[in-house]
Amino acid sequence: MEEKQYRQLVDDAFRRIDAAFENIDPDLAESTFSQGTLTIVFREKQELVLSPQAPTRQIWVAFRDRAWHFGLRSDGDGWVDDRGQGIDLFALIADLARTTAGVTVTIR
Repeated sequence: MEEKQYRQLVDDAFRRIDAAFENIDPDLAESTFSQGTLTIVFREKQELVLSPQAPTRQIWVAFRDRAWHFGLRSDGDGWVDDRGQGIDLFALIADLARTTAGVTVTIR
């Protein structure tokens, strides 16, 4: 995949995640998309960081003491973890928002 296409797919995914937090109380969860990285700060200043990894064509996610690497699905529809656990990027973000901040987000 060409880097330009990869960047467009990452930017689209990050915009979709960012938009899901638009109407959430910022005291519970606040999303910031800046300089190619998406950061979600949950209550008590817990940061979830999503960053593009162009050389591997992945999105890396870090939260607390965990890290996940997501590659584009073979059908091109979404991002899935590279460890074969079937974890969907958007589902992970929604689950972390629910369990960490008690908020429900829908990523479209």
